[in-house]
Amino acid sequence: MNVDQKIDRSVTRVFKVVFPNITNHHNTMFGGTVMEMMDEVAFMTATRFARKPFVTVSSDRIDFKKPIPSGTLVELIGKIKQVGNTSVKVDVEIFIEDM
Repeated sequence: MNVDQKIDRSVTRVFKVVFPNITNHHNTMFGGTVMEMMDEVAFMTATRFARKPFVTVSSDRIDFKKPIPSGTLVELIGKIKQVGNTSVKVDVEIFIEDM
């Protein structure tokens, strides 16, 4: 299997429900909880790609474009964006869906 095929096969989709216990006083998801979910999906994506142990070394940028309200479904999609000799860069996008 070549690198492009491994990248395609490592795309990771995770769905979560935003319950009230992970929301703030605005009834929207805590930013730290969002970042934790993103880190978990990035880890799964990298591991599925290389089948090796990984840790998060850095995060280049996180933009919170709109709040994630309680009672919505969240889909996190992880994709490999760059492959190095000893590292990979993973892009994680989040989509929300009303229940």
